Amino acid sequence: MKNPGCIQRLLYKDQGAVIVLVAILLFVLLGVTAFAIDFGYRHVVRNELQNAADAAALAAARELGEIYGTLTYTEQQTYVADPSTIIPIAQEAALLNYAGDVGNLAVNAPDVIIGDWDFAQDPSVTDPLTPTLNQPDAVRVTTRRDDNANGPVATFFASIFNISSLPVTAKATAALSGQSIAEPGEIELPVGISKYWFDNPDYCNDVIAFSPSNDPASCAGWHTFTSSPANDKKVRDILENFIETGESGSPTIISGETDLEFIGGELSTNTFESLMVSFQKNGYDISALDADGIGIPITDAGGNPINNASGTGQEIALCTSTDKPKGVTRCDAPNSTGTPAYYPDDPTTKGVTENVARNLHAWQTTLPVYDRNDCSNPNQSIRTAGFALIEIQDVGGPSDKTIKGRVLCNYVENEDVRGGGSNFGTLGSVPGLVE
Repeated sequence: MKNPGCIQRLLYKDQGAVIVLVAILLFVLLGVTAFAIDFGYRHVVRNELQNAADAAALAAARELGEIYGTLTYTEQQTYVADPSTIIPIAQEAALLNYAGDVGNLAVNAPDVIIGDWDFAQDPSVTDPLTPTLNQPDAVRVTTRRDDNANGPVATFFASIFNISSLPVTAKATAALSGQSIAEPGEIELPVGISKYWFDNPDYCNDVIAFSPSNDPASCAGWHTFTSSPANDKKVRDILENFIETGESGSPTIISGETDLEFIGGELSTNTFESLMVSFQKNGYDISALDADGIGIPITDAGGNPINNASGTGQEIALCTSTDKPKGVTRCDAPNSTGTPAYYPDDPTTKGVTENVARNLHAWQTTLPVYDRNDCSNPNQSIRTAGFALIEIQDVGGPSDKTIKGRVLCNYVENEDVRGGGSNFGTLGSVPGLVE
């Protein structure tokens, strides 16, 4: 039998070791609790800071979109952002938010960066945002709870470990991206451009010929706004309706969702006559092209671009013949004074001499870009990949059946059009978060 006194001494010895172990475990558990609570709270505050940064960036980028919406295409190309109009918008949006126990979050002006966002750049390699005030399309906002703004987050238990506060920051970037939706009536001409055309880095302001649709070099095709079978008469009906009412009847078209049925082969002479009239009754008259190849409008006494192609108020009548169906003005014959008809691409065409004063004409409209990796005849139903802005500068008439125009780049829609699509030179005015 063991000595009872020896056993008692062993128990006392073990009891002392347990007390030490418990003390150590309590210290560890307290530390875990402290970090769990304090860092958990820090995570909550960061999420709230992120919400504020998102709201501020979206509000500021939306202000950019609205500013662009008040400018013409030419004015947009030389737009320089004024930080004093953009930064306060971000700051006002942040003030409506809170993070932890701090409301009315303050954002420092240097934490609002205006610039250009490169959608092709890998953020893990290089920052896609280039700070610039020249034609910017994005705004980045950093929200803080640190010594620079709003104060750091106070800790509950971590102060035991001499950590009395934790700095927290969040950032967000909102950008104007490729137009993703064409609103009803926005697309005035039933023509689409192949996505392949935009693989050329020099497509901006480059001239594209839209017809005949079976010409492999045209990189474009005719459609009738829908996925139902298309034909020449349906195209002509769209054009005639546009001539009479000023409405194309195009439905909502969504990038990545809407299929368009394209037509193969050449269109009829009657359809091209209707196209000629549509061109002359819409758009505006120009006196020359600017450095970017964009038409400079002729303006009336009030400074408004002249878009009356009937001959009233022009240097010469563009067209006066009314011997075609429905009484619409046609321009395929000389007018009553003997002045030749309107052929803007070549002043020597149809007897017009270079000495005859006349106006050129331009028509800007949005066109769908269809998802095709070549310029072959799009004689089938094809998914819409995005949208582009084109300035049509010449319809060659029924004899050659050619439309010529320039694809315009760096254009922000002047309507409330959502971004989020592929960029083919036209951006939506409603931004989205990209970071």
